[in-house]
Amino acid sequence: MPAGRFYVAGATLATGVEIDLPGEIAHQARDVLRLAKGEAIRLLDGKGGEYPARLTEVSRARVRIIPGERMVGAAEPPARLTLYQGMLKAAKFEWVLQKGTELGVGAFVPVISSRAVAATEAMGAAKRQRYERILIEAMEQCGGTYLPTLAAPLALERALIEATAHHAATLIPWEGEPSLTVRAGLRQALASHTSDIPAIALFIGPEGGFSADEIALARSYGALPVTLGRRILRAETAALVAVALALDALLEYTCFSGQNPTTHHVPL
Repeated sequence: MPAGRFYVAGATLATGVEIDLPGEIAHQARDVLRLAKGEAIRLLDGKGGEYPARLTEVSRARVRIIPGERMVGAAEPPARLTLYQGMLKAAKFEWVLQKGTELGVGAFVPVISSRAVAATEAMGAAKRQRYERILIEAMEQCGGTYLPTLAAPLALERALIEATAHHAATLIPWEGEPSLTVRAGLRQALASHTSDIPAIALFIGPEGGFSADEIALARSYGALPVTLGRRILRAETAALVAVALALDALLEYTCFSGQNPTTHHVPL
């Protein structure tokens, strides 16, 4: 079993060609995990591939490895799921990023809506770097091989336009529609797309939820309101429940044709 999994950003990995690990990764392998020469690790390219590798040198000066042949990751969902998350306070948004990556979210898009937390609207360089570090560490930990993308914040209408243009289905859980019953849930909504679901969009409201006018706007762009049940969930809870339900439904309804999951990763 490999002793660790490490994302190597921008590195050229060639089978059998010895390379030095970048400084931060070398530090983690040598000083945190205390790995020794000869131990096995995995390197991730963030694009669906992982490379078995063996440490050939561990010293204060450098940590060297020889990568093996690239393998396609086996822990990816059968479709790309993009989470359009209403703005949350930083700590809660970070939690959604971490746990969403562990579950299999392929892309995160912060959404500015009428009840969103305005303080999180700005995403400066330092904050973005922290968010991206959370995504990397979650990918390394969970066995994933695709590094989720993190978009700049979008206004709700702009987000709806992009989502409906690039996804086979756009779902928006909402607790305020009397006609929605438990039967109008995520699984039932996705059941009508059993032939091929390359990409799904999920919209989750901020801490105050979406307003009725915003749901009407979402409907006008083709988004489908659904229910997560009779209980009122916090925004960060709703996000992970919706992601888990959607991915579970995709695993059940998607016909596995033996294609590489990379075919489902469509850019926004």
